[in-house]
Amino acid sequence: MPKFLSPERFGVPQVIAVFLLLCFIAQCAYFVSHVPLTQLEGTHLLEGIAILGGQTHGGSPQHSPLPALVSVAGIAPYVLSRHAQVDQFSLDRLRWLVRAPFLLAGVMLGGSLWYVARRLYGNAGGYCALALYAFSPAVIARSSLAGPEILAAWACFGLIFTAIATAHTLYAPREVVLWNWKRIMLLGGSIGIAVGSQWSLVWLLVPALAFMFWAVPHRRAAAAVIVLAACCLAFVILDVSFGASIPVMFRSLSQAHWLGLAAPAGVAIIPLASFWINSSAATAVAFVVAIVTFAAWRRTRFFGNLAPLIVALMLTAMGLLLPQSGGAANFFYALPFYMLFSAGVFADLIESRSPDVPIALIFVLVIGQAVYSIVGLMRVFGGGR
Repeated sequence: MPKFLSPERFGVPQVIAVFLLLCFIAQCAYFVSHVPLTQLEGTHLLEGIAILGGQTHGGSPQHSPLPALVSVAGIAPYVLSRHAQVDQFSLDRLRWLVRAPFLLAGVMLGGSLWYVARRLYGNAGGYCALALYAFSPAVIARSSLAGPEILAAWACFGLIFTAIATAHTLYAPREVVLWNWKRIMLLGGSIGIAVGSQWSLVWLLVPALAFMFWAVPHRRAAAAVIVLAACCLAFVILDVSFGASIPVMFRSLSQAHWLGLAAPAGVAIIPLASFWINSSAATAVAFVVAIVTFAAWRRTRFFGNLAPLIVALMLTAMGLLLPQSGGAANFFYALPFYMLFSAGVFADLIESRSPDVPIALIFVLVIGQAVYSIVGLMRVFGGGR
């Protein structure tokens, strides 16, 4: 029997996780099969086609050419064919190939969320986090469309928790860079994809480095070296997305919206409330319960819960204060962190002396969200192709 199928590595928790991910994939597949390519997807595709044709290096004040290149990756042979006539109809027939990389990113984000939640909070935390994720309309929609949001969300999550995991390896008396080269590559890839998908996400390096310094206060210099090495790799990834043209990349970086601050207005709360209602009402309710519990119960106030909460609040603030640097997209990037935080607190509640109420509540929330998501998909797109 292969090692990864052994009972120690693939048991009941993994079976449940796979089942939830299959539910997620099924919803995305239904979405993809019924929704033609959108105008925004067409814009990304045309930019990617132009890049492949050498007509432009791509990029914008919001992101690098990376999302456009990913959107056209699955149809590159078709686009580069001399006899292929590229038009909206022909591209729509290939929408499965166009959207496949983004669906893969959504699945990988779900798997990463489950893995981190289970490592931090046990099986109960992993189930809670992945169940909230698998039936989130926002995640399903963005994983089923070609765009930078799901790439950025996956990379943001990877950036933070790869940094934390790498920091903990520094307790071992080994060489900083040589021993951690695999994690440095993962961290560099996460930074490159996150920043390439939205320039302003570079600010996530601040909490990532702060978490590393907190985790290993006696080896902060080593942590800084690791982040520097990862940033060098991210720089290479960005340079490649610009066709390995450093002058073009620096010109785009100089025009990027890194910190377009704006005074918060009262109406800014309306898009935030609308996002929560439409994206994952179950997560919103779970978070309200979790944050009240977090404030009242000392047991829940530890680093594993605090780290995702800090990042979630930071991204939410960026969504409110940086309208030109991602704006409301930052709310979506914060969603997996809210799910993780809520799962952590609920895992503590489930392990308390009175687990029946939290178990019943999370069960009702997940079932309600699942019914809402599935019925909503069938009602909205049932008459489509």
